[in-house]
Amino acid sequence: MHKWFAKLGPGLMLAAAAVGVSHLVFATQAGAEYGLSFIWLIVLISVLKYPAFRFAIDYASLTDRSLVHAYAQIGRVAMVWLFVALAVDIFIATAAVALVTAGLFISVFELPYSGPQVAIALCLVTGVILINGHYRKAERIVKTLVLVFSVLVLVATMLALPELGSGGRDLFGDITPSRSLAVFAIAMTGWMPMPITGAIFISMWAREKKASSNLAIEHESARHDLNFGWILTIGLAVCFAIMGAAILFQTDRVAPASAGAFAAELLSIFTTVVGDWSYIVIAIAAIAVMWSGVFALMDAIPRVTARIVDHMSGRGEEASSRYSLFLGVQFAGVTFILLFLMGSFGTFIAFATSAGFITAPALAYYNYRAVTSKEVSQHYVPSRVLLGWHWISFAALAAFAAAFIVERVT
Repeated sequence: MHKWFAKLGPGLMLAAAAVGVSHLVFATQAGAEYGLSFIWLIVLISVLKYPAFRFAIDYASLTDRSLVHAYAQIGRVAMVWLFVALAVDIFIATAAVALVTAGLFISVFELPYSGPQVAIALCLVTGVILINGHYRKAERIVKTLVLVFSVLVLVATMLALPELGSGGRDLFGDITPSRSLAVFAIAMTGWMPMPITGAIFISMWAREKKASSNLAIEHESARHDLNFGWILTIGLAVCFAIMGAAILFQTDRVAPASAGAFAAELLSIFTTVVGDWSYIVIAIAAIAVMWSGVFALMDAIPRVTARIVDHMSGRGEEASSRYSLFLGVQFAGVTFILLFLMGSFGTFIAFATSAGFITAPALAYYNYRAVTSKEVSQHYVPSRVLLGWHWISFAALAAFAAAFIVERVT
């Protein structure tokens, strides 16, 4: 059991980055506004995105290199796509997750500060803790918090099940095609269970874990780690949708308009099904797992960005990391966005999640190019089933990206 837990890492880091805006905000809101009607979409988009992440962990575990190296080998166009994708995540994604985490702090501790102010403080503290760039430190913090929170969510979901359809309420909402429905669906699936850029992160984490651990991290173990984290993220998303449907669907509650108000509504779901006595336990767990998401993003994104710049400047993947420098750049950019470029809580979160669609098809394609390159032994070439799965996924992501662009320009 101990060895199994020790080998877990990148998969749970991925889960921490995923359990946040997509789960706590959009999965809960999907249940609250549409009942169980969107659970199929949550599962479908998660299944469609899986090949991109599978290719990432296969490439990293088989070559001992991150996908940044693979993109550099493919060519400059691939690196440009990767840079554009990370330009969104390094500032917007981190700001979005930090803002939701700040909402929890404000709600639980009744802080007299705004969401952006608390979010900036959280990013500063997180950055100071991570400044020396030790992957093992981030992993130890994150995976324990994610597993504890997961158990609490599963217990709360089981207790919420009897509330489904109670009081004569329906289980499924009316799905009438409209612009607002399309906007919500696109925003939710943009980060469900997380953006494709997460595949780049897990390839970097796999490499870092192998470099910092005395354990032999073999290909099969790395794949099992990914699958465990992936299934966990899908299960947790479904749990939040069920709780939203059980407690909030067809009630008089109004969708929160601020980070603090949303956090209070979220915590009320748990206390409704578990009991008021559980408030402090649930509150601490929710803060912990959301903060672990901030840790995961502020650990991964500067690492990846540093390597992108290294490859584009000719330094290569074996050069000493400039993690601390890019961590500082990330903090400065997040601070600027939170102070000057953020509109309403809902609008900002919707834009942050939707933006991931623009680069998703390209990243999925380049991950396929990486795992089918000459660097990977022919013995490990993906099966026909997995390749067919990838091309179906690529077509679906391209369609979603086109829908996002059309929605934005019309």
